[in-house]
Amino acid sequence: MKIQSLTAAVAAAMLVLGLSACSKEDTEKAKSSMSEAAETVKQKTGEAVDAAGDMADDAADATGDAWDDTKDAASDMADDAGDAWDDTKDAVGDMADDAEDAADDAADAMGDAATDAADAAEDAADDAKDKMDEKMGN
Repeated sequence: MKIQSLTAAVAAAMLVLGLSACSKEDTEKAKSSMSEAAETVKQKTGEAVDAAGDMADDAADATGDAWDDTKDAASDMADDAGDAWDDTKDAVGDMADDAEDAADDAADAMGDAATDAADAAEDAADDAKDKMDEKMGN
């Protein structure tokens, strides 16, 4: 806008000077030059506006792409966290099952050992009774 205003002011000044001190041919040349200059300014201004619009469109596209990437990454992180939680629950369940199996095995082993000890004690008592009976003559 400032460029257009400046161009218009320069053009007006040149026309005034041209009309007051120049011939008709010089005036026409000046008008033609001013028209060309004004057209060039108009064209360059239009190109600048178009470029600014393109930049704004590109920025909006990049922002949308970045937002989509952020949502995708957040979704992937949530999925990974859910998978990790499921894996943790499975591992804890497996450990609990293993601990239960180990406790059952230990209880069975202790029961077997107690039975074996009781059998050994009974055998020893029987042997002692037999020896006593033998010594006593029975």
